[in-house]
Amino acid sequence: MAPPPTAATLFFSNSHFDLAAHASRLRPACAWSLDIPVLLSALPLSQTSSETLSETLSETLSDCGMHHCPTDCMFTHHKLKVYEKALALSVSAEELCSLWGKQHAVVDHFRRASESIILNIAEGARLQSGPAKVRTLDYAIGSTLECAACLDIAAIKGELASERSLLEKKRILEITRMLMGLRKVWLPSMMREEAVSSESGPVSLVLFAHESLDVYQVSLDFLRWFVRLPEGRELTDRLCREIDKSATSVVLNVAEGNGRYSELDHHRFLEIAAASAVKAAAYLDIYALKKSSGGLEIGEGRELLGRITAMLSGF
Repeated sequence: MAPPPTAATLFFSNSHFDLAAHASRLRPACAWSLDIPVLLSALPLSQTSSETLSETLSETLSDCGMHHCPTDCMFTHHKLKVYEKALALSVSAEELCSLWGKQHAVVDHFRRASESIILNIAEGARLQSGPAKVRTLDYAIGSTLECAACLDIAAIKGELASERSLLEKKRILEITRMLMGLRKVWLPSMMREEAVSSESGPVSLVLFAHESLDVYQVSLDFLRWFVRLPEGRELTDRLCREIDKSATSVVLNVAEGNGRYSELDHHRFLEIAAASAVKAAAYLDIYALKKSSGGLEIGEGRELLGRITAMLSGF
């Protein structure tokens, strides 16, 4: 007995035709992506029936988790939904960065990290070796976490409203989850995506694992303290820009390092974060000496950086 009809099932002249089963024999290198005209040409349909069903097929493939890619699609990465979402994120990042002051270190980091996601997805799609493909996804995932941390920094600096920050972080979270799903299946050199819906339940205030780390929150606390300094928000002084650069590096490397799969990578990023914390402390001392006549109090900032360094040494 034929199985009950589903969204991926078609009936022709009393015969049962399973689109999903037929698709599995026609699918190209990207397992979830099909070219509708190619699929239709393989079916026992008249031209009129083919044209009539084209729109229905598009909806059916979408229901099956597949993606319509036109015949002129030149590169494999163009077939990946996560690539499209990464492009959209990059456009949004550029829009935001154009509104932020260029003197803030976070601007360049956000631009480069959003572009890194795109470049690593494209490179991973090109490669044939499973481990090599997964390595590029590790880089891309790290860059998504860096982007999320950039939004935290921008919010602290007053450059980004909390509502927009949450919206963009949800977008980044979806990309991160899609990349993690893609990572699971690229080891056997298959190309399909598994996205975990971010709408499955109430949104937690903590969207990313690194946000639960004490060292990450203390790093943000240092930035909150720093922007309250006379020149800490506008960064008109060169030394303040150096402190900002180092403090930004601490936040971003903690976020990215925590998300790395390789233990070696994990420690490498946290080492960079620790070195950046020490550099920030040194520049803070220089800045305090320069402003000694103004009675600048930096004790709280030193204490925060000391806590960061101590916590990072424990990883």
